[in-house]
Amino acid sequence: MSKRGKSRGKDKGKKQDDETDEKEGSLAYKVLSEDQCKTLLGQDVVEMQSTLCDIFKLHNYPTDLRDAGVLDYYTGACWWGKEQGFTPQQLSGFFTVVHTLLDNVKEQHMAMVDNLKEFKKMLIGIDPEYQEIKSAGLDFFNTQQAKALTNYITSCLFQHYKLYELMFTQTQAEEIIGTDLEIETAKPASVPFPPPLDEGVTQETFASYIATPPPTPEPEQADKNEDGLVGEVEEEDKGMEELDAKLDTDIFSELTVEDVREVIESVAKELLNPLQSEIAAKLREKENILIGRINKVHKVADEGSP
Repeated sequence: MSKRGKSRGKDKGKKQDDETDEKEGSLAYKVLSEDQCKTLLGQDVVEMQSTLCDIFKLHNYPTDLRDAGVLDYYTGACWWGKEQGFTPQQLSGFFTVVHTLLDNVKEQHMAMVDNLKEFKKMLIGIDPEYQEIKSAGLDFFNTQQAKALTNYITSCLFQHYKLYELMFTQTQAEEIIGTDLEIETAKPASVPFPPPLDEGVTQETFASYIATPPPTPEPEQADKNEDGLVGEVEEEDKGMEELDAKLDTDIFSELTVEDVREVIESVAKELLNPLQSEIAAKLREKENILIGRINKVHKVADEGSP
């Protein structure tokens, strides 16, 4: 074989080895295969959720909060990758990142600082200024895509890190699985009209015209207390009434005819004196009016005589 042929054979073998190393070092197709990524990119969000549920065996998500949280996390990541226009390779690499970071919380209970360091290691080799550094497996992203990827993971995972830690460390309470419902049934049809709504009128109107008035309290019967005060008061009142009646009777029996006449005359004077004064004043007023008219007649007669 010629030297040229040997050189071509060496170049070809070196190229295949590089491609093998690149495929092994890449983060693409570590969790999702190429066919799975193509299928996910062609689905809507409901179909995507169903596919991820089958891939990761999360069929208990309707009742298990952990499965529901993980499925929601995976579905949101895949849908965001589709909105960004990722290729199957990019979507698979991005999903490897989100899956690894969540697995660090779920299985290894890794602290947020350590998980951030792991995420930083995955981004090595994306910036073209550091091409001499060996890539961590995401070199198929550009700088802008890496920034968008970082912002997404920060907002969906690291900002809710305590919540994910709680979800994977605490046991789900059974009382949140089921709940009791109280149902109010309609009143029977025998009622002529439905009762008015309390919130449909003001409180004053409701209290005045709608609310049932309180029952009238029964009069309390006065009971004799320990000291007998009630009985004493009643006896005193009865004695005073008898005394008043006796005094009235004694006074009128001792009056003579002259005494009665004097009383009547004094009362008559008190009542008639104001009337006499008023009548006298009116008579004087009438008298003055008549004198004035007579004077006018005399004056006119004097002026008319020659």
